[in-house]
Amino acid sequence: MKARLLILGVLHRGNFHPYEIKRRLENAMVECYTDVDVGTLYYAIRQLEKEGQISAVSREQVSRGGMRTIYKITSKGRTEFRELLHRQFEEAGPVSQTLYGALLFLHLSDLVAIQDLIQQRIARLDESITKLVPIRKELRAVISTGGDHLLRHLDLQRRLDRDWLKGLLVDVKAGRVRDVANPERLATDPDGNDRKHKGAETPGMWKHTDPSRADSTVKR
Repeated sequence: MKARLLILGVLHRGNFHPYEIKRRLENAMVECYTDVDVGTLYYAIRQLEKEGQISAVSREQVSRGGMRTIYKITSKGRTEFRELLHRQFEEAGPVSQTLYGALLFLHLSDLVAIQDLIQQRIARLDESITKLVPIRKELRAVISTGGDHLLRHLDLQRRLDRDWLKGLLVDVKAGRVRDVANPERLATDPDGNDRKHKGAETPGMWKHTDPSRADSTVKR
């Protein structure tokens, strides 16, 4: 699911070939904070094409004589992307395992829906924190040192996630959700060279809008 979300999210910026999608995700350092291996994206791209979530718009020859396909996201893919994005906020588990990838595309979400999902998640964390208190008290006299530190970590992790979500909720409520300042930097190689596919991306900055609309960029 996460690979599909990342691919569809990147294609909201323009039409790209698979290597360009991979490079943009590498530049966003997704492997540092998600369990997605960018080397496996090609299979996910083929599956998305079979399902009609993305479609080929052109093919171009590369310097070594091969051909590569340029893809665009379809209206079906935009709907799928929105559902996948919102589903990440519904998932149970630590923030680090469920939301890090989704946060890259927070500006493409339905902020009203996300606000509600964050509030629900905070309520679930409050409940789980409360339930843990009597368990720790009951086991205090008999639990091992390792077990005690395990329960302590669970409590700290849940409180950290809850407080972090409260901060995120403040920005979502206020509409302070933006894209990166310069999306075109994601098209550069690690050495700083601009290697993005020419003509593939519509110049302009992204703002929060409805990604189901084809004209969701704001041109300079």
